[in-house]
Amino acid sequence: MSRTLLGALIALFGTPVAAEDALLGETLANTCAGCHGTMGVPAVPYIPPLAGLTNEEFIRAMEAYQDGTRQATMMNRIAPAFSDEEIKAMADYFAALPRPDVTRSTIRNRPGN
Repeated sequence: MSRTLLGALIALFGTPVAAEDALLGETLANTCAGCHGTMGVPAVPYIPPLAGLTNEEFIRAMEAYQDGTRQATMMNRIAPAFSDEEIKAMADYFAALPRPDVTRSTIRNRPGN
């Protein structure tokens, strides 16, 4: 990480640890973009947005996917790969984003189904 970038992150987030946590959260959140959209806002209404979820909502969902008490086609395979620290970093990142104004529907409600 360049000194300029680190300096900017420290100025923005206060401490090197907070800056690194924020960078970790944003970096890991990019892995969610394929389904949940850039910055946690999906392009389609049947995939839930992650932006604006509270830390607790995000963490609870990821833990449920990890232990199998919540089922989803992909998330039960993806969630176990993340550590508690990584999940917390992503939760902090998504919680800091504004909640999008989207209407959710199910796949069955898509046109043509």
